Amino acid sequence: MNANELADALQETEPYYSTDYKLFDKAATMLRQQQEEIEALKKEAALQRLSDFTQEVEKTLTDEEIEEVFRTVEQDFALTESKKSDGGWRNFPVELARAILRKAQGK
Repeated sequence: MNANELADALQETEPYYSTDYKLFDKAATMLRQQQEEIEALKKEAALQRLSDFTQEVEKTLTDEEIEEVFRTVEQDFALTESKKSDGGWRNFPVELARAILRKAQGK
């Protein structure tokens, strides 16, 4: 039962122990206000999640930026790793992924 349903039930209930009939109206009003505040907080939280998502999307690299990172990592490997017995290219995908992530985090 949400706050609005409880407020309606309170208004329909016969107050056996209270001579202050306005008490139920006050309680109903208070519960409705609380429900409105809860709904407002839910909307605010949803907007915050949307904002966080939007900021993450803005960190997405363009194809050109990824190609630039690829060329840089490829050159570094050609200069340093090619001297290894396996040519060093076995580690290339990992190094490329790390470089792309560093670039995206820098945005």
